[in-house]
Amino acid sequence: MKIYNLMEELVEKKVNKLYDDLKAANTVWLSCDCQNCRLDTMAFVLNRIPPKYIISSRGITHTAADANLTQIKADIDTLAIEGIRLVSTSKRPTHNIKTNAESLVISGTKPFFFFPTFTGTVMDGLSFEPIANATITLLRDGKPVEMIDQTWANPTKTYQSTKGTYSFCVKPEEAKEEKLVTNFQFTIQVEAEGYEPTQYAFSTPVTSEILRENRGLSLYSLKLQDLFMFPVGSENPME
Repeated sequence: MKIYNLMEELVEKKVNKLYDDLKAANTVWLSCDCQNCRLDTMAFVLNRIPPKYIISSRGITHTAADANLTQIKADIDTLAIEGIRLVSTSKRPTHNIKTNAESLVISGTKPFFFFPTFTGTVMDGLSFEPIANATITLLRDGKPVEMIDQTWANPTKTYQSTKGTYSFCVKPEEAKEEKLVTNFQFTIQVEAEGYEPTQYAFSTPVTSEILRENRGLSLYSLKLQDLFMFPVGSENPME
């Protein structure tokens, strides 16, 4: 018996169909539809929707009856198009060979600061409901932080199916030596239509490491505090 994420099948089918349809229509902005580009798009979508794990056909039946599945499918459609556009416009210069991140695993000789995967939630400050379609930007020194690859967007958005949750995977930064502890300062900037914009500054200590064989880049995650936004013209009860 194996655990299976039903979302992987849904995303794979949707992404492949969209690529095939766009290619058949000779879409001008579609620069490539190779397998690597398709996988990058699938990863982009799967990183932004909640998993649905099942272990049997009964699980498929229960999931099919889930009222939230319709909304999740709609979000998959939106995210798939967004991902295809992103991958087509910022495709890896060497997308037919290993990525820079993959080469780090192979080399394992230089120390890097490997940042945690930052996750958080944006909520309405009056109703405490998650906010969809908010734009979240991760800043450092006033500039958007570079992500590990194009499957992670910065700025990114929240979606109804992900219940206001966002995440960032920051590109590792080379260090002068191993076991060097540095406190990195970041700012989260949040904007959403009809709401007052908000910011949240935080810091996190990171120790430089040499990436060993058989170890992934995402070593751990850091859950940030919930961010509350208030409708334009409303009073903030927290002030």
